[in-house]
Amino acid sequence: MGGLKVLKPFAKRYAVLVSAFFLSMVLIYCIPSSWIQGNVDRSLEVMEMEGERPMYAFYRHTAIVDNHTDMAMYHGLIPNREEYNLIQKAVSINQYPRYWHGYQVVLRPLSVVFEVQELRYLGMLLFYLLFFISAWLVAKRAGLLRAVFYVLTVASAYLVVVTTCFQYLTTFYVLFGALICLLTKTDTGRDRDVFLFFFSVGMIENFFDFLTYPIITLGIPLILLLWLRVRDGQSGFGGNFRLTFGASASWGIGYALCWISKWILATAALGFESFWQTMTIARYRLQGNEEDPVDRLWMLRRNLKAWMNVQDGGIITWSKVALLFALVMLALILWRKLRDRGRILACLPMLMVAAYPYLWYLVLANHSQIHFWYTYRAQLVTMFGLLMFGAGILRGKQEPGAPKEQ
Repeated sequence: MGGLKVLKPFAKRYAVLVSAFFLSMVLIYCIPSSWIQGNVDRSLEVMEMEGERPMYAFYRHTAIVDNHTDMAMYHGLIPNREEYNLIQKAVSINQYPRYWHGYQVVLRPLSVVFEVQELRYLGMLLFYLLFFISAWLVAKRAGLLRAVFYVLTVASAYLVVVTTCFQYLTTFYVLFGALICLLTKTDTGRDRDVFLFFFSVGMIENFFDFLTYPIITLGIPLILLLWLRVRDGQSGFGGNFRLTFGASASWGIGYALCWISKWILATAALGFESFWQTMTIARYRLQGNEEDPVDRLWMLRRNLKAWMNVQDGGIITWSKVALLFALVMLALILWRKLRDRGRILACLPMLMVAAYPYLWYLVLANHSQIHFWYTYRAQLVTMFGLLMFGAGILRGKQEPGAPKEQ
């Protein structure tokens, strides 16, 4: 009975969120397509003129705008099968049923009034507003230096590109919202509350996600939470390891359950053919095929080079020098602080989380290999983890928000 009592809030949260996701998708299809057809057509004309993968400023594969996916999002706003009822339209999204397509809950109503140029502008404003609020809260709870680390991490993702691509924006919105909730509402001292929080974040991210770089919605909040616990002396290695494992498992279960729920709903509404199509694509994403064989080592190299802004020719760039400098500084800090082994051990789970992007790449190797030009942003978790680990093992002056020494 004790185990069932522990699982009850998770089951309740799951039921509430899946119901909300499903009902919201059905309700937005009550909007007549004729209300949005003109704005959708004009928006598609703009993106077709720009091209499927334009490069506006940097002219590097790490700064590509994914108009291909954004156009697919816009095409999905207008159902192409009039014989479908509301539920079938909501789960099919023009024969693209393997994702929830939660962006439609926002994009479809707004398309009644706005075209893509206006929505990009509004999306950019919302991005920077949420980014500012989350950075301010990080500074308030964790100190200015940690806020600088956070800002540098997010800013390294080519924000001028991120803020003009709807596919890129959604995951950052979930990240910012998660950080704001974590730093204002979540009881970070109770493990069960933390696990329920990450379970919810995983579900919400899956509702909007296209496998873009979802791991940042787990890794960055978790690393920040671990740093706060180390600063406050709440737990050593054992406690932080258990928290890392529990939070990661909760996020992963929430993400997976939400995704499986969509497959079940799509199968119920569209038939088993939809399910087998989804399973075929899932196997392709995991294993590749004869036309796109998976080369995991090559895939890791492509994502690493993209993150480090290294050109295909392998020339020396500032990013290589910066990375080498950071590794040397980290080694020196570790050597200097080796005597404080308890603090170092308490911080080690941050390095574990910093490795999550590479685990994600290895599992979803096919997707990460083909779409490395945006999946490389998952390594923001690695950057933030290394910076926060370095800060975590240093003892400095009293930090803002830390308990005062007796």
